[in-house]
Amino acid sequence: MNIITAGVPVYKLAKLEFIRVLTHPLTLIIGVFVLVIAFLCGAGGAVNLSKFEAWGTHPEDVFFIGFGNSLAAISMICMVMAIFLSVTAIPSERWKSSLNVLLTKPVYRRDFVLGKFAGLSVFMFLFNTFTILATGLMLIIFFREPASGLEFGWRLIAYILVLSLSCSIVIALNMLFSLISRNILFVTAISVIYVFFDWIWYNDRLLGTGILSLISPMNLYYKFIKPFGGDSYAALFNTTITMGQWLDAVLPYLVILLIEIAALLLIEIYLFSREDTT
Repeated sequence: MNIITAGVPVYKLAKLEFIRVLTHPLTLIIGVFVLVIAFLCGAGGAVNLSKFEAWGTHPEDVFFIGFGNSLAAISMICMVMAIFLSVTAIPSERWKSSLNVLLTKPVYRRDFVLGKFAGLSVFMFLFNTFTILATGLMLIIFFREPASGLEFGWRLIAYILVLSLSCSIVIALNMLFSLISRNILFVTAISVIYVFFDWIWYNDRLLGTGILSLISPMNLYYKFIKPFGGDSYAALFNTTITMGQWLDAVLPYLVILLIEIAALLLIEIYLFSREDTT
């Protein structure tokens, strides 16, 4: 089978998965919630940013500081969305008994896993773009435009890619949870534990701060946002740091993230393929 022929099932499965999540009732609910959060970030932050700018003690554009301070809310919404959709991707097929029907067709199990992952990743890329643009637009409406629209645009594109890649590794991880067990309650419990461990609890208590900590998607995400360390707002939106400096700092973490995504997908393909023999 040539490459073009082999890619057709993946494309079709990705398209089906994309349509599934796009038409899911939760998508509309979260979309409305995102607009509310964007409104609050814009309207609520404008007052403080105006006072902050009046002090005139910061060399960087205050608009970027305000947007950088909204990243915590943006990332949490998008990550929770990615977790919910990915953890139900395969169990939903089992509930509807459509998985067995699908696999009787000339579809490789490898293509099934890759198609699900691709469809979810593309959807989250578009969802992240919508969330980030809505937040930026509200800040422009209630505060002001950035001093450099081009600079903001480049950094916005970089953040969309960073957040989408971070969502992709979360998708791959939670798809793995759904393949470990067919019990949806167990899978849901594992996902909730993951959210608590990786996004709420201080996971450095267990993983430390060395190379082992980079197996955590949350830690990798913050390495992209704050590659130079520190507790200040995101370096990605710090105009005193050039995009070239930021990119040089995050490239090693980008390689690690891509390797982890590939490893998770290979494990999932292996586990899913073994279901025939168990």
